[in-house]
Amino acid sequence: MNNRAALYLRLSDEDKNKLSKEELSESIKNQELLLKNYAIREGFNIIGIYSDEDWSGSDATRPNFNKMINECKKGNVDIVICKTQARFARDSELIEKYVHNLFHEWNVRFITAVDKIDNSKKETKKTSQILGLTDEWYLEDTSLNIRDTLKAKREKGQFTGSFTKYGYIKDPEDKNHLIPDSVAKETVKKIFNNYILGFGLDKIATDLNNQNILCPIEYKKINGSKLQTPLLKNYLNYDYIEKSGTYIIDVCLFNNKNLTNVKLFNYIATNDKKFSKNLKIQIKNYSNNLLIYYSTSENIDDNTYKLYKENDILPENITYIKIYINQFNKVINYQFEVTLKENKNHDKFYFNISNNIDLKEIVNIRKKMLWSSQTIKSILKDEVYIGNLVQFKTTTVSYKNHTIIKNSIDNQIRKNNTHEAIIDKNIFYLVQDKLKNKTRSCFDGKIHPLSNKIYCNCCNNIFSKTGRKINNEYSYLCCKDKNTKWANCDNKKYIREDDLHKFIINKINILFEKFYDEMLLDKIKDSKIENNLFKEQYNNLNKEFEQNFINIENKNKYFQQLYEDRLNGLISDKNFFILTSRYNDDISKLEKRQAEIKKELSLINKRKQFLKSTNIFKKYKKISVLTPNSVSFFINKIIIGKYNEDMNSRIIIIQWNL
Repeated sequence: MNNRAALYLRLSDEDKNKLSKEELSESIKNQELLLKNYAIREGFNIIGIYSDEDWSGSDATRPNFNKMINECKKGNVDIVICKTQARFARDSELIEKYVHNLFHEWNVRFITAVDKIDNSKKETKKTSQILGLTDEWYLEDTSLNIRDTLKAKREKGQFTGSFTKYGYIKDPEDKNHLIPDSVAKETVKKIFNNYILGFGLDKIATDLNNQNILCPIEYKKINGSKLQTPLLKNYLNYDYIEKSGTYIIDVCLFNNKNLTNVKLFNYIATNDKKFSKNLKIQIKNYSNNLLIYYSTSENIDDNTYKLYKENDILPENITYIKIYINQFNKVINYQFEVTLKENKNHDKFYFNISNNIDLKEIVNIRKKMLWSSQTIKSILKDEVYIGNLVQFKTTTVSYKNHTIIKNSIDNQIRKNNTHEAIIDKNIFYLVQDKLKNKTRSCFDGKIHPLSNKIYCNCCNNIFSKTGRKINNEYSYLCCKDKNTKWANCDNKKYIREDDLHKFIINKINILFEKFYDEMLLDKIKDSKIENNLFKEQYNNLNKEFEQNFINIENKNKYFQQLYEDRLNGLISDKNFFILTSRYNDDISKLEKRQAEIKKELSLINKRKQFLKSTNIFKKYKKISVLTPNSVSFFINKIIIGKYNEDMNSRIIIIQWNL
């Protein structure tokens, strides 16, 4: 008898708006209970329950909806049951495609428990089609109303996004108003300050990753956000590693007995167990009762195995990793961090475990999210950090077509000074100027202090470094026109870079002497400056440390409850592992960040002591070396005139920002 039934449940945001709190908390459960009772009463055999929460009925990309459709297509489902047709879809095209066409091809019966639709009965087809149209009209009206409401809010300067920009959170008293996040705002300030100081985008990103500061996506997720992006669709559950990047491999081993002296092999390789020199492997977050060894030998008892120490990077020729477990207490977790540099052959690297005992294993491979130069650049360019809201930058084609399109500047909605700024406007616009000039950074990640500042007085071309060297360093500058095949400019004489530096430093120091007012400086209470200089940063770091401590305690309590639920059979081993992996990952990130906070607090204390022992404001009355920061602050442009052979000199004009 063809009675294999799949139950489909759905709840979306537009449905939530119509429910009371009591109805909302029970809605999905009520749907499931209703359909189970219906299936049992009709004598159907339930073979699967598919549920999509927070998904619109017009969205054809619903993950569990498509899993169910796939099972129907394979011939594994005879009946699909929903509470109402609107739970299945609010799109008449989807209703027509599946209920009245493909389901008939696949011999799948579609039934609704409430509005009595049954595609095996011809008399319900018109009812189904009318319901499909009215549901679609409802969605269209709702979409238009929502768009009008959002537009009105944006024009008033209210924030309408689902998720705030990194550095801000929604005001608990008003969800349409932004307030600074005391933790993340310090990272935003650090990014702007480092860029002003001359660090390139890649250098800033690398430093943040090395300091274990969570990137925006990871930070939002660890603080409970449901933020999803196209990048995160495959955030979890890779089957293998193929594309370049960094991955985390979470390993969870189960056994119902207490075992001792367990040995097992781990390898990350192609199917023929060949490693790649492009793989960089580290082992992370493993417990004290694990000893980890590595070797090129397949013999697990070979003496050539070397003991792995924390934060070691495995040599490139390693093919086998041995895990030795002193005491196996039912559950063991550990992680591998694997970076694939390149993969020109498109090899697929699988993770495998070999063991001779009865161990259950669950392996989860996921992408590791890091700071990138693109993320840094997007933060540096965003006006939200100076208190402005620029909204409606993108839109979708319609409520049915979710393709994202960019709006023109004229169609975007801008309101200034809508919330507290994190970055001073002068600094922000200075950064925009540097980004616009596309200053190139040196090999060490730092930007040359005079980059895009020096111009020719004859042809207005930029002065650039030349191949002529002194002591193996590029120490000459010349008009860029000289290096072109036309070479029309008469300003062809080189200028020594060190001589130009000395000239500029001297001019800046003359400015210091001119504008430096000793009497004005004496009026400033040095002690007040010293005490408050790092006060906000120090307090915010302490708040972050305390909040992280609370988060760690809460997550430990959560894990204890999780473990008890598994022992009591309330959750499956697989779900327990996935949740355990996330717990271990969160704890590791929080503990690493705690260590970094301690370092930063220690550094601030040292800087405070330095200020007390040395009056920094009186010590630095002049500069001795050029930095990107000092040049950007003082100088708009440097114009180099043509060399006068008779006078053995040339005119150099500095256009000041002052």
